[in-house]
Amino acid sequence: MKNVISVLLITFLSCISYVHAQPITLKQAIDAAITNNDKIKQYSEKVEQKKKAVTETKGNYLPNINLNGGFHHMDENLTMDLEPIRQAMIKIQAGNQVEFANVYNILQGGSGLTPQQRAALYSSYSNNLGKQIPLFVETIKKQDYWATTITGMQPLFMGGKILYANRIAEKEKEVAEAELEKTKNEVTSEVISNYLNVVLMQNVITVRKNVYSGMLQHRNDAKRIYEEGMVAKNQYLRSEVALADAERNLSDDKNKLNLAFLALKNTMGLSTSAVLEISDDLVYKTISDTLKKFKEDAYISQPIFKIIQLKKDQISYKFKIERSEFLPKIYFFGKYELMDKYLSILEPKWVVGIQGSINLFNGFKDHNKLQETKHQSKEIEYLESDTKNKIDLLLEKNYNDLLNSRNRYEKLEANINLAEENLRLTSGRFQTGMSTSLDVIDAQLVLEKNLIERKISLFEYYKSINEIYLTTGNPKEFLKVWNK
Repeated sequence: MKNVISVLLITFLSCISYVHAQPITLKQAIDAAITNNDKIKQYSEKVEQKKKAVTETKGNYLPNINLNGGFHHMDENLTMDLEPIRQAMIKIQAGNQVEFANVYNILQGGSGLTPQQRAALYSSYSNNLGKQIPLFVETIKKQDYWATTITGMQPLFMGGKILYANRIAEKEKEVAEAELEKTKNEVTSEVISNYLNVVLMQNVITVRKNVYSGMLQHRNDAKRIYEEGMVAKNQYLRSEVALADAERNLSDDKNKLNLAFLALKNTMGLSTSAVLEISDDLVYKTISDTLKKFKEDAYISQPIFKIIQLKKDQISYKFKIERSEFLPKIYFFGKYELMDKYLSILEPKWVVGIQGSINLFNGFKDHNKLQETKHQSKEIEYLESDTKNKIDLLLEKNYNDLLNSRNRYEKLEANINLAEENLRLTSGRFQTGMSTSLDVIDAQLVLEKNLIERKISLFEYYKSINEIYLTTGNPKEFLKVWNK
């Protein structure tokens, strides 16, 4: 329901065809900025990106399966030549037949074969066997062949590398969420600051208009009295100059109000032609929290401390990943050939197994990475300490500014009462010729100065509160003070 209301509000604010705009509250301005601001959208996309990265790293637990295919051409057919074995077989067989013939002659009562006879028989037997026994040359793989293979690998033990890589990705997502929160806080504080600028300028313009009316009345009185001969011409001319100055100041502040509105629209993500109307006023409201309470809130809620802690966790996981390089890596693998008709007799159609590897020496790179990570860990600790000190200092400054602005605002009330009374008395005397036009103008300017200075003091008071809540990481707490 809140989202629907916010969308309707933004649509209304963006509609430039309306002549009269509905007044918006500070909360509505903040809600519109949270929905429309481009910087918030940018960091929201970064969060979505890191979520996908987490899903990506979880894929490291699953097997990696690839399909590879291609055509291959070799310089010649791949063959297996066993001719030496064939020749050895022929030699042995021919020799045996010669010996059988020699034994047969002896058994028949003849004499043994002479060396010449042996050589002739051996040559004859060898030639006959050579013709009968085929050549031992086999084509194992043709010159051109196709290959289509499915390969897979499943990690079994990687020394914790996959586990901690996944945890680092989780922390990256949390860092992105903390950065988004930090950005929303900054945009909220910027809306509050720009909103206060608009309210201040509207208040100042109200004072300027009252001063202009007073100067106009005084100019008319001076002109009448001058025409009656009761004052010199220079006093009348002085009232004309004062009226022109009041008109110029009013015009300048109207231009500043337009710029303040433009800054507010920009932060809210609206077009410069959108029509806005703000009816709030700068009214003093107390704040009861102490400086100690603000510091305690900052240590808990400030996103920068969350980011630092997440970075410390990431460095811890990074150290464990780098330490895993000293441990063995074990994985299961498999391979299957789809086009087995192109396989040689020496190649299997499929194969599975388990492999392991461990690095024995790589120039001490892994050791140096561990040392580097240790120094990063110390660096982030110093950063945390320095950030804490700066947050404390910033809170001290803004809190002192708050007290000073509040004190100045309270003290100016007496000045305003005195200036109003002085203007009343001086104006009355001028009517009777007992004071000069310059006295009336000076009294009017003193009142104007005190009224504007009091409004500025109140503006700076709220500005300090805004800065304090931004520093604590709770900028929307400002609404509780503003809406009291």
